[in-house]
Amino acid sequence: MAYRAGARVANMEFIQFHPTTLFAPGANSFLISEAVRGAGGILRNQAGERFMEHYDTSRKELAPRDIVARAIGRRAQAPSR
Repeated sequence: MAYRAGARVANMEFIQFHPTTLFAPGANSFLISEAVRGAGGILRNQAGERFMEHYDTSRKELAPRDIVARAIGRRAQAPSR
């Protein structure tokens, strides 16, 4: 967001992003602990479909944070079906 707003950014490889948020239109969003994924939580899209198997076939939701964050970002930017 900062970059899109015109801020100068550097050394972004050293920044960690928290990938999982519960989002529902009209409601407050909040972060979900990575421990939830570690305890068996499954990431699903708006249609309720599991999607991490398309991005990391063996680890799925247990993939590293950067893979999970990119997968969620791609899903968020994809046109609705």
